[in-house]
Parts: sequence; structure tokens; C-alpha cells
Amino acid sequence: MPPELLRAEDAEEALWPEHVAALEAFAVVCTQWRIEPRFGAATRWLGLDYAAAEAGLRLAGIEVTPGLWADIRLIEQGAKAALNGD
Repeated sequence: MPPELLRAEDAEEALWPEHVAALEAFAVVCTQWRIEPRFGAATRWLGLDYAAAEAGLRLAGIEVTPGLWADIRLIEQGAKAALNGD
């Protein structure tokens, strides 16, 4: 994890300890997107391919609990909005 995300002196920009596991898990599967290529327009990011994400997390030895999966999906929604310019 980049140290600048974990620094305590700037709580507005720091990553809270309870969110580290979700961010690390998302980083393992962050290349597993479903996309909609569009001729003459920007690619639309649809979301993670859940089968590929599950395989990637399993192969990385990450035990996915319902709570961790919910946190990963929240990160996915934020990333999708940023990638799509929403």
C-alpha cells in the first residue's frame, strides 16, 4: 500500500485501516473489467467481470467474506464512475 494513503496526519486523504483489505483485494482484480467498446465514442466501463474477479481473488489466496465483497463493489462503483467520467 502506498505510504501516502496510510499517513495519519491528513485524515481527509488517508486510507482508514478498516478499508485496507478491500483496496488490496480490489487491486488484485482491477484489470478484470467488462467494457463496451463504442465506435466513435469513448469506451464504456460496465463493471468487474465477477467470474474473473472471483478466480483472481481465490488464486491470490484472499478469503472473500460478504462484507469484503460489499466493500470491493463500493470501490468498483467509484472506479466505474471515474472511468466513465460520471
